[in-house]
Amino acid sequence: MLIDEPVSAETTSTGRPSQITGPRGRYRVRRVLEEWQAPGQARFYRLQVATPDGPAIAEVLGPQTPGTAPWTLHRVWS
Repeated sequence: MLIDEPVSAETTSTGRPSQITGPRGRYRVRRVLEEWQAPGQARFYRLQVATPDGPAIAEVLGPQTPGTAPWTLHRVWS
């Protein structure tokens, strides 16, 4: 499901998301599956998350500079 909405994220000491919260609810990150960043672009994460409906995969965009912009929940697959 394509979402593209702003969310807030709690992060670990390394800056990776540990929990994502937005209008659709709260997702606890179980594992980071992929992470990359193109030069000058936002950091992209593909995450295994726990939702109220069960496990899912989420794509999230983090800010280019930590703490400067909201995170974006791009997609979720159940």
